[in-house]
Amino acid sequence: MQIQRSILLALLLTGCFSHAQESKQQAPNKHKAKPNFILVYTDDMGYSDAGPFGNPLIETPAIDRLASSGQTWTNFYAAAPVCTPSRGALLTGKLPVRTGLYGDNINVFFPGSKKGMPENETTLAEVFQDNQYATGMFGKWHLGDATGFYPTRHGFNEWLGIPYSNDMDWEVEGITSSNIFFPAQDIMAKYGTVSPVLQRQIFQPEINDWQVPLIHSRKLADGRFVDHEIQRPADQTLITRRYTTESIRFMREAVTAQKPFFIYLAHSMPHVPLFRSAEFAGKSKAGIYGDVIEEIDWSLQKIIAATQALAIDDNTYIVFTSDNGPWLIYGTHAGTATPLRDGKGTTFDGGMRVMTVFSGPDIHQGIIDDLGSQTDLFATFTALAGFGSQTTAADSVDLSHTLRNGQPSPRTSIPFYSGSELRAFRYQDHKVHFVTQGAYGMKPAREVHQPAMLIDLKADVGEANNIAKNNPQRVLEVVQQAETFKQSITVAPSILDRQFVD
Repeated sequence: MQIQRSILLALLLTGCFSHAQESKQQAPNKHKAKPNFILVYTDDMGYSDAGPFGNPLIETPAIDRLASSGQTWTNFYAAAPVCTPSRGALLTGKLPVRTGLYGDNINVFFPGSKKGMPENETTLAEVFQDNQYATGMFGKWHLGDATGFYPTRHGFNEWLGIPYSNDMDWEVEGITSSNIFFPAQDIMAKYGTVSPVLQRQIFQPEINDWQVPLIHSRKLADGRFVDHEIQRPADQTLITRRYTTESIRFMREAVTAQKPFFIYLAHSMPHVPLFRSAEFAGKSKAGIYGDVIEEIDWSLQKIIAATQALAIDDNTYIVFTSDNGPWLIYGTHAGTATPLRDGKGTTFDGGMRVMTVFSGPDIHQGIIDDLGSQTDLFATFTALAGFGSQTTAADSVDLSHTLRNGQPSPRTSIPFYSGSELRAFRYQDHKVHFVTQGAYGMKPAREVHQPAMLIDLKADVGEANNIAKNNPQRVLEVVQQAETFKQSITVAPSILDRQFVD
């Protein structure tokens, strides 16, 4: 019963063509001054699901080749352990507590939300668009499902995808993924009604169990928007393929128009419920989860092949990463973060450290153990594109000198927030925990640490040993760094907690 309750609470509170043989098209100007950028963003993928840390039962040749030919970062972090805050931070270069894109009670956006990405926030897509790039997003948005908050209102010329997580927009006896929260005193009674149905839907999924829409939105040259709901429910068995083919189509159109491009390919998978196309059903030795990852790998191979066919592979940066760690409560329907501790929803490293690979012109091949954060992609991309310094991305540092020249990363610290609570802080190789807590009913129970726990992540990547007692000076040093950091932050009011309020 505890597992059943935990699974439902997880649902409520987090949500979170083949062109291989096409003829090679010569780009009008192969060595364009402005490089192209493709950001591949998976959903709930584990640190050890692919690449140099990969599961031997899951075959990921494209990810493996990208890692071996590019630069893999082993200490790269998402800005939050759940979907919406991570995505907002990725696109703004700001921590969620600065933008308000976090929640202490409701930590992601749900269908019918009245709020979304604030209009006054500058996104990475807007910077690219202002610099005459073609900007396309294909995949999961999760930063507001009202039309006024669509990606096309935040810098993308085109978007095809779903507005929130693929496990949302369900209804059981009149109870929905939105109205279950109100009134508060009825939540547990509603839970008792929907629980058995939702459990079946996750582990034995059918397309019609969720009414998640597939939306196509474009911003026209005259500034008008054209928005269409093209499918409801979205056929999730084909969704990875559709995102891929649409990304390649957009890429081809940009090259034909002699425009550089920025593509944000945000896969819906491997977030539960898991779906894959018929071609990948039963393909992996790791079951349905492995099937899903292998189809994502297929997608990456098609993207890479398209850059080669268009003769832009030597002028295109590709980054592969994930929004947070694996959703461990789902067992064989989830990935793994081994050797890291725990997973999604927690501020242990397994919740926020994500496998990240960079590939592109002048990027040095190898493995980087320095610190990096997804907020850094803003400053890094704009530097690689030659746009100059950006002033809005307050939590973004430029990693381009590490990528190109092998210089040490300028980042020395990582904050670990759950909502507005700073639960942990990493400075260099040491991490202090002020609060430890499992997620979705899993251990450990919440514990406030006074004094703070101290972990040496270089020697103890699994965060098993508290060495604070024998290292009081180092504890003091890291805590002082955390306090200095906190003093530099003005915490904005939560948008997610007020998402259903006008």
